[in-house]
Amino acid sequence: MKKFFTHRLFLLAALLLTMFSACDPATVEPDPVGTEGFYILNEGGFGSGNASLSFYDRTTSTVTNNVFVGANSIPLGDQAQSMAIFNNQGYIVVQNSGKMEVLDLETNTIVATVSEGLISPRYFLGVSDTKGYVTDWGVDGVNGTVKVIDLTTYEVTATIETGQGANNLILVDDQVYVVNGGGFGRDNSITVINPSTDAVASTITVQDNPNSLQIDSDGNIWVTASGHTAFDPNTFEVIEDASTPGALIKLDANGNVLTTLSYEEVGFSKSPDRLQINAAGTTLYYLYSGAVYSMSTNATELPTTPFIDKNFYSISVDPFDDTIIGCEAPDFFSAGNIEIYSTMGTLQATHAVGIGPNSCIFK
Repeated sequence: MKKFFTHRLFLLAALLLTMFSACDPATVEPDPVGTEGFYILNEGGFGSGNASLSFYDRTTSTVTNNVFVGANSIPLGDQAQSMAIFNNQGYIVVQNSGKMEVLDLETNTIVATVSEGLISPRYFLGVSDTKGYVTDWGVDGVNGTVKVIDLTTYEVTATIETGQGANNLILVDDQVYVVNGGGFGRDNSITVINPSTDAVASTITVQDNPNSLQIDSDGNIWVTASGHTAFDPNTFEVIEDASTPGALIKLDANGNVLTTLSYEEVGFSKSPDRLQINAAGTTLYYLYSGAVYSMSTNATELPTTPFIDKNFYSISVDPFDDTIIGCEAPDFFSAGNIEIYSTMGTLQATHAVGIGPNSCIFK
């Protein structure tokens, strides 16, 4: 009897310990992002149908190329624009193929293909367990929409009108911010959408052709805008009086413009783009004029000296260790590289990947 009573006391104590532990949110910590490694999305050559997916294994410090075709025995498609990970699935948006591939990240096999209702898709954002948004440029590359995707059926269920060339998008305090980069045209707005109703809540005016955005540690939203480059169609010379400079814009969590830091020069290469931020949310990185620049989120002036003086097609910041990864695309006919740099800007490693690497996605 005593043995039975003691056993019951032990079970009761174990049950109470489990209950109290479950009530303490500090005891449950998610795994750090990027512990396994990261995918490299290779855009491929436009019209060539040779987009691909690579994977960097953090344990072995090696890259495996062609993981999509290896797992599915079919090519990824034509012009892979972006990839996002949401709820343990990968969402690869293939612009020129007009589709989005949904992957099981354990096997890299296709779960679903979303194509009906997509025309020229750009970026995916999961807004709830059952709903996702995909920006789309439309037939002419100028119109802007957000396609609403049912993540249980993988079907397009609605279309939200935005500005021209809807591009990157981000979720901030239950609102979705979509930068309207103009596509093949020109725009200077950010569309704010309420994901509960799929209705446009407001439109924010910024500098010409906003292209990417990030959230800092204070909850502010940083945006890079390319500016507008006008040129003579016969000589292709820049018409400076008709052009506008690129800029970095800081918004508060309500979408109010706090700071605008504009460049002075105009031109095709004078366009800040590919905005990234470190894990702490305190340091920005972006491409400008053939180099990588770094800037504190408390800065009041634009940096004048490159952080990495090299021309990359794109950059990513590893949330696991804050290393900076440059995606190098010497052309869109041969293999590219990724270069991994320390937080001090020192080159640590180089790996060959597919054609036109354009982003790293951390698993």
